[in-house]
Amino acid sequence: MKPALRLLTVLGAALVCMAPASGATARQTAPAAAETPEARGVAQWVTAAELAAWGRERRDAEALRVAARMLDEAPLRVGPDSDPGLVPVLTAEGLRREAAALQPDDAVIDQLVVSAARARAEAQAEAAAEAQRRREREAAAAQRPPAQRQPVPAAPPPPPPPPPPPPPPPPPPPPPPAVVGVQSSPFGDGPVSTLKRLGSRESWSFEIDARGAEILRVAAIGDGDTDVDLTVRDASGKVLCADGFGDHYPVCTLAPGAPARLRVHVVNRGAVWTRVQVLTN
Repeated sequence: MKPALRLLTVLGAALVCMAPASGATARQTAPAAAETPEARGVAQWVTAAELAAWGRERRDAEALRVAARMLDEAPLRVGPDSDPGLVPVLTAEGLRREAAALQPDDAVIDQLVVSAARARAEAQAEAAAEAQRRREREAAAAQRPPAQRQPVPAAPPPPPPPPPPPPPPPPPPPPPPAVVGVQSSPFGDGPVSTLKRLGSRESWSFEIDARGAEILRVAAIGDGDTDVDLTVRDASGKVLCADGFGDHYPVCTLAPGAPARLRVHVVNRGAVWTRVQVLTN
């Protein structure tokens, strides 16, 4: 083979080796997991729970009111496995009651102060006017000559009593109850809320079908009496997420690449029973 032809052959082989790989062997990038509005709602509820705990610790009424507004934005769907008769652990109305107990509304205080000052001023003015009228009556009586006593005419008979009034009309029907919270929410239909009563060291588990390429978020909000732990396992029992940091609002966030059935475990680590509000998207 001639030297020039040999050189062309070597250059051709090098170009073939440097060419990009075919579609079958090219590196593929996995699509990012999508976050649903309901998954964001779970995160907002956990943030509101942390903010409420911060506000209670510092007796900050404004923090509790902000947490209540956060809950207003994220509606909840009631889960079918809730224990009957349990009051939700966290509600916007309850946080507003706590805030009112910590710090009365400034507008109400201002109104009470202004009303009291106005009442005192009106009472003083009325007392001064009554004293002036009394002095005028006494002065006029002192200037009048004594009058001869006249016989007092007999009083006329009292008029007959009026007929009884007609019965009042029936009251109108009560207005429909006011809608609490927002009419529409950026968090879709909202997370699913399940209320459970867990005894000391008791655990509760349930299965959930996770969709592929979509963020799954699970949270457990306790009533604050005990520590609550949260664990998520796959079908083989492998732990995918565990939150046991010694607080009462653990949260797990996962992004399964394919549809899968997962098992969620909620554990009461305390020595007394507790209420737990479990949220899932």
